[in-house]
Amino acid sequence: MPYNSEPLRPQLEQAQKTLIDALTDACSASLSDADTGELIRIEEVLAIANEAAKEVISVRRRLGQRSESQAPVKGRGAHEVADVAAPSPDDHREIEDAKGVRWVAFAVYPSRTTGARSPLPASFQRGWLAFDSGMETRRLTPIPEGWHLLSNDELCLLCEKGEIAPRRPGLRD
Repeated sequence: MPYNSEPLRPQLEQAQKTLIDALTDACSASLSDADTGELIRIEEVLAIANEAAKEVISVRRRLGQRSESQAPVKGRGAHEVADVAAPSPDDHREIEDAKGVRWVAFAVYPSRTTGARSPLPASFQRGWLAFDSGMETRRLTPIPEGWHLLSNDELCLLCEKGEIAPRRPGLRD
């Protein structure tokens, strides 16, 4: 019997709305006039956006919105998946490591304004490949050319090589 995803649709829509609202609020704040109280409010709004983004990811996973890398390949059984993926529209890949931990891999390209606000170490100035499990984030630099075309096993090896990113203070667990 197919899984009924309809009860999850309102939850997904609400999480997406919360994410959009929080990001809009945070991005519209005037930092040049912000006092400490306003900066704390912005931090809280960004924490709300963070939680909403996690909820969107979680619900999408439960709905079975699989990336191209998980689509069945012609000539394979329906339960088998492709080992190499074409890049998805938002340039991310989901992989599972040998311990069963699911990671989302995506390239991060810092903007000029990001670099101006917080100078990045030289190795990160051209970007990095991020791996996020929800509990841990790892970063690998430089971004390997064609990373989105690597097999899942090759991407898992890159994840293992990634440096564990420090947790930002003040964010809720």
